[in-house]
Amino acid sequence: MIRVDTALRPSAWVFVSLALVMLVSLDAAGELVTPSDNVVSQLNVRKGPGTNTRIVGKLRPNAYALLKGGVSSWYEVRLRDETQGFVKSSRSEIVPDLRLGTWNIQKLGHGSSKDHELVADIIEDHFDLLTVIEVMQKGGGHPGYDNLLAALGSGWGGLVTNTPRPNTGAGYAEYYAVLFRNTAVRPCDDATGLIYFEDNDGSPDGRGPDRFSREPAYTCMQVLSPSGEPTWDLMLAAYHATWSDGRDDLISSEVDVLDDVFRAMRALRANEQDLLIAGDFNLVPDELRGLVNATDATTGRGSTLNKDGERTLNLYDHILVWDRNETDELVVPAYVVDVRRRAANADTFELTVSDHLPVVGHFLRVRADDD
Repeated sequence: MIRVDTALRPSAWVFVSLALVMLVSLDAAGELVTPSDNVVSQLNVRKGPGTNTRIVGKLRPNAYALLKGGVSSWYEVRLRDETQGFVKSSRSEIVPDLRLGTWNIQKLGHGSSKDHELVADIIEDHFDLLTVIEVMQKGGGHPGYDNLLAALGSGWGGLVTNTPRPNTGAGYAEYYAVLFRNTAVRPCDDATGLIYFEDNDGSPDGRGPDRFSREPAYTCMQVLSPSGEPTWDLMLAAYHATWSDGRDDLISSEVDVLDDVFRAMRALRANEQDLLIAGDFNLVPDELRGLVNATDATTGRGSTLNKDGERTLNLYDHILVWDRNETDELVVPAYVVDVRRRAANADTFELTVSDHLPVVGHFLRVRADDD
């Protein structure tokens, strides 16, 4: 615990305040702030940690903000519209969350430039559960995934598909992976790994219609309370849409089949209400709209980078939720996390980490299972 001397000069107070905020970071905490029961209409979000600073936003009862840090009797928060400010801790409650998302980690397993330690550090700071896209086939295995899981250490587990797609030894063939923090989530007791949606696997012996270049793969995950007790579960699929040289018509024709994938997920686990597909769809939100009946629970823009590491306007990475009303555990819609500053510069990030930025949403970790 850090004691703050309130008699410090203003300049010193600002320095200590900033230091405290940095020490209690959102990325490490993985927690949300919501108004306490004594708040009837709204909780004021102020510019600074004091009632004499201006109001910059409101937090309604049963709404949630991201915890960024704390100083004295105030929490620093970020609202859904990205407004940042402070709320009184005496009128707030902190609740644990599950940070679920997706990341296309460019050509994971190809070349020697990938900084696995930095990728692992970013995952550690921002996620509890994520689908990993573009896990490349190499020599009949997935060395990039293996190296990343090793870099994450014993606190993390992972699932990876048993074959790539297409199911060949081609250098462009990809596996799917799901990584999870062991203390926050685990595979369901009856889960049997990542299962591909039934489709032509792209091998020389492949049979039937080939609706997907890389058909989604899914599994069941069990969310855990901070004390390790099971709370609610979900079906989660990883997906990387075809690129087809950027032809929206071909990409759209593939994405149009995702409703069938949701149905297959539900059929595998009877009565499951929480169904999600997370990955790289190669379509922006306006292009996704109308192709699937699910809700795109992703906001913002700019999840891809150009060759110089500069953000484009393209939001290609998404989390789709089959029934938003049923999956009310999602309380902060997914957004793009700009982690380029973790590398020496944007160009280095694109070269050693990825040409995509991660996307993450915040779910209540403690919730009664509704299925």
